[in-house]
Amino acid sequence: MTTPRPRAVIYARYSTDMQNDKSIRDQVAKCTEKAAREGWDIVDEFSDAAMSGSRNDRPGYQTMVSQLRTKRFDIVLTESLDRISRDQEDVAHFFKNARYNDITIQTLDHGKISAMHIGFAGTMNALFLEGLIEKTHRGLEGRVKDGKSAGGRSYGYGVVHGGPDKNGKPVRGGLEIEETEARVIRRIFEEYAKGRSPLHIAVGLNADGIPAPRHKKKNGGSGHWKQNTINGNKQRGTGILNNELYAGRRVWNRLKYVKDPTTRTRVSRVRPADEWITHEVPELRIISAELWQVVKRRQDLQKPQRQAHWTGDRNRLSGNQALRRRKYLLSGLLECGACGGKMTIAGSGDRKRYYCANHKEGAKGCTGMPGLLQSDAEELVLNGFRRQLMLPQAYEKFSIDFAKHIQAKSGELAADQKFRMAELRELEAQQANFVRAIGQGQALDTLLPALEEAERRIAALRTKIEANRPRPVEMPENLPALYRAHIDQLARTLSQDEVAERASDELRSMIERLVVRYDRDERVHSVEIFGKLAEMLAGADNKNAAAYSAAACSLKLVAGT
Repeated sequence: MTTPRPRAVIYARYSTDMQNDKSIRDQVAKCTEKAAREGWDIVDEFSDAAMSGSRNDRPGYQTMVSQLRTKRFDIVLTESLDRISRDQEDVAHFFKNARYNDITIQTLDHGKISAMHIGFAGTMNALFLEGLIEKTHRGLEGRVKDGKSAGGRSYGYGVVHGGPDKNGKPVRGGLEIEETEARVIRRIFEEYAKGRSPLHIAVGLNADGIPAPRHKKKNGGSGHWKQNTINGNKQRGTGILNNELYAGRRVWNRLKYVKDPTTRTRVSRVRPADEWITHEVPELRIISAELWQVVKRRQDLQKPQRQAHWTGDRNRLSGNQALRRRKYLLSGLLECGACGGKMTIAGSGDRKRYYCANHKEGAKGCTGMPGLLQSDAEELVLNGFRRQLMLPQAYEKFSIDFAKHIQAKSGELAADQKFRMAELRELEAQQANFVRAIGQGQALDTLLPALEEAERRIAALRTKIEANRPRPVEMPENLPALYRAHIDQLARTLSQDEVAERASDELRSMIERLVVRYDRDERVHSVEIFGKLAEMLAGADNKNAAAYSAAACSLKLVAGT
């Protein structure tokens, strides 16, 4: 009886579009040679071109991860571990999933990968990324100090390349004024200086058919001007009115970017002013210094009005935005059923109404609808939460499905816990070996950091083991009644000044989004509610709130409109 040959898949990747696009071909060829020598059958290939290893949303990588449980292959073969990921958390997670499914990772440079490789390689990759960021930042700083652009194209300018440098390469980073767009910039500044609001300026630009900076043909934008494109944020230097380049001054290093570890998205933060680098570039001036100062004075006059209503917006981006969130229960949640755009509120007193922002700003593609009274919108949503969501018949089916989910989850947790316990024992053995080696005086400069890393991972793993212990969940039979009582209580407290904001925040936390539609024959509005079921359940049943949150991605309950 012959033993079946191991089945392998190949993963290849290169980082940027400046690298050789033949890199993937070469990596696959070398991996194929390795498989032939070892007697492995190649059953599939996955690759990602011009994508950083710090990202985990790479299509080829995600496809490979999704197939770890399929039993299609026994080996993941790659040139080196950093091809799979340069992120410590991601490479450790991939290794755990592969080992859980009896799949080994093989690399051309280190052979079979063990937990020790993951620890050291993850640390080295993290250090590599930090060094790369510092070197890139230093290189961009040098270009700015040489009077060149550090990248990106502001509206109103075109990129030009100069003659070859001493090495024969084209000089990059030059800008020149693009007169067609420059006329639009002058129009915006002049109209704002005369007292027009960013909203009315945007409406006029859209009515005249002037393409927005991020118009649809080039960048997948909305295709039309928005007031925030013009107004932006003064502190951050964003928006047409705050771009100092238009006044002949280049400001660089105003913002720094960090990656949110949860969402994996880049988040910008304002640096201290003494870290900004400023250069005068009079050849790039589009508006006069006098017009710039007039606009800045008008912005400063608007600032006290916004600050008078300050509500503690933690990002300090917009006092008006924070005020709207506090004053209007549904701000930011309503969407136009015709075009998918956000609804904005306008009017005064008891006649405030929600309108489609796209239609109001003059965007094409939305027919709009009559305004929906603020009071009617809130009543529709509150009644929907009271009467249409968590109906007894829907809850009865949901409770059965939820019990099955918890049972299946408990089985998965038990298997995962077994895997974690095995990993914990392995780490503790490594820790003991490090301690023993340090006690013998071996390579302290190398072993001490490794010991600290092992201890950190042990502590994190113990925390995860404790947090994932299966816990029983007994859902109350009268949860629909408890839920409606909870919503009624929130609705009553919305009129009590001392607790209204807290009640508003809790109700809003249960809402994913609200879609407003208008029936022109019947001349009535309807609101479709997309609720966050985990938050709805947790609000009514605090005892099991953690269990509902943990199962949020699997919870479903029939909702009404």
